[in-house]
Amino acid sequence: MSSFLKEYSRQAKLYIDLPSQGHYYNDKEVLKDNQYSSVPVFGMNAMDEITFKTPDALLSGTATTEVMQSCIPHIQDPWNIVGFDIDYILIAIRIATYGDTMSIETVCPHCSAVHENDVMLTKILENFANCPVTNSFEVDGFKINLRPLSYRENTDFSMQNFALERQVLAINNNSDLKREDKETQLQEIFKQSSKLNLLVAVSHIESIEKNGLTESVSENILEFIENNDAEFYTKLRDNIKELTENWNLPNIDIQCVAEECGKPYKTKLNLDYSNFFGVRSLNSRNLI
Repeated sequence: MSSFLKEYSRQAKLYIDLPSQGHYYNDKEVLKDNQYSSVPVFGMNAMDEITFKTPDALLSGTATTEVMQSCIPHIQDPWNIVGFDIDYILIAIRIATYGDTMSIETVCPHCSAVHENDVMLTKILENFANCPVTNSFEVDGFKINLRPLSYRENTDFSMQNFALERQVLAINNNSDLKREDKETQLQEIFKQSSKLNLLVAVSHIESIEKNGLTESVSENILEFIENNDAEFYTKLRDNIKELTENWNLPNIDIQCVAEECGKPYKTKLNLDYSNFFGVRSLNSRNLI
């Protein structure tokens, strides 16, 4: 039976164009009808807010995917959305839910003064959408083409890293282990961590080109990097880190309000989703 209350259900609060414009999705229908422009965004409902306060759902990533699909019904496959589209979407959802202005607490790197600043989130989205995207570089004559990781890849790697960190903590807190046994176990975890870092780097590589030939099979790329010298991997890793930084949210310009300082500095949003959506303010981390 239809009810007049349906007329008062939540409506789309804004429409967004995803920064990727579907460039990295190939044949995957991540959004309905492959629509990446003028995507309607609804504010969160009561269940969405509860979801973002569920620790297990936050850790596994399901909280984020469920809320995204609730607030953006066009989303068909949230796990395959790339990282910078995820950030863009979540900021849009927060705007649709709580409004454009958000108060963030920052610490001045010059004088250590702590103060709050009102940030206009729509301005961050505008700057983010206009950021140029560079996704290739050269190392020793090889052209390396990069791609952003999907939300599933980012979540899987984060959970693997979290598991290793817990193992390290457990070993260090185990008073029954002999020193040499601790060192042996920690060395093994260090090897696993190094392997994980290598896999993360390789996962960012879409293809490698040289002399008119192209390799895009991940297993072959991994084997090539593992069998190359350490200097090549260091160059590769540093370039990947530098380029992928450009896929992060743009920095925010802050002016210190302390009378004895008053210097400008930059900060970035720390997208801790439990805080980002749970309260109206958000701590930020200073850039070095």
